[in-house]
Amino acid sequence: MRLTWLVLLLLFIPHGSVEALQTSHVPVFDGTNAMLHLNQQCQFGPRPPGSDNLTLCREYFTGILESFGWTVIEQNFTYLGVECVNLIARYGAADNATIVLAAHYDTRPLADQDPDPANRTRPLLGANDGASGSAVLLELSRVLPVSVRSAVEIVFFDAEDSGGISGWDWIVGSTYYVSQLNTTRREAIAAMILFDMVGDKDARFLRERGSTRSLQDTVWFLAADMGHDDIFIDTLGGSILDDHRPFLDVDIPALDIIQHNPLPSYWHTVEDTPDKCSSISLQAVGEVAETFVVSGLANDGTFVPNPPDFLYIALLVALPIIVVAVLILTKRR
Repeated sequence: MRLTWLVLLLLFIPHGSVEALQTSHVPVFDGTNAMLHLNQQCQFGPRPPGSDNLTLCREYFTGILESFGWTVIEQNFTYLGVECVNLIARYGAADNATIVLAAHYDTRPLADQDPDPANRTRPLLGANDGASGSAVLLELSRVLPVSVRSAVEIVFFDAEDSGGISGWDWIVGSTYYVSQLNTTRREAIAAMILFDMVGDKDARFLRERGSTRSLQDTVWFLAADMGHDDIFIDTLGGSILDDHRPFLDVDIPALDIIQHNPLPSYWHTVEDTPDKCSSISLQAVGEVAETFVVSGLANDGTFVPNPPDFLYIALLVALPIIVVAVLILTKRR
């Protein structure tokens, strides 16, 4: 009967624990540095696509990234007559990264959700919605070990947040980025993680419903293991139209880490300012991301993806059959 109880025990192992990455890595991500990057972006002012402020922000990013040894590429495209730029950072010349870490760095042109009608024609500063995700990426560019950097591509998407204004669509920059990936490149990307609105003082990240489940399970398990389960809440949230969607559409595993359900009260208002954000939240997100990257890479620098979700479904289907078979065999003894 011992075998029977063992099988029953396996049947009730929590889903997430099966796919957790094991790591002894001690993260060195510094939330204070990330907060400095957040503040610096906001000092440029509102940063809608095509603006001089966004150009200044991009130059700032380039200087930071190059100082840490990354090669920076501008991916230029035009949308509705506006010159836009995705910023891509690689470590070395090869275009073969297996992990994409991304955020949008533009801000919404109008604060159309502001409770004061007089503010709805004003641009917003985008401290959390825009600057926070980019701040995490900049600090990750500093702390990721050199030994893993060639497996990572860091991308700052332009033109994410202008949807519904003057005929613009959402997630324009990420849609363009994915459209430029050839089949070989798409198949090489094992994981894409998006950081959007990750800096709120009271950040709470529910599981975004559309994200790749196995990838999400791994990140949430790591967060809990590192003591950040008060921020990474193990509850299913809503489905968000965000920059991870174009990746999912071409079958690239993708995860959106975003504060939603509810969205912050100052979302798309003039109150989206640095005082709403915290280095503590940035620290938690950055530590989890850093650990995920380091722990997920094999010795040859390739990313070791989790088993696809269908394997877990197959496991759940097969285990009851195994249990019944064991019970029958036991009774025959």
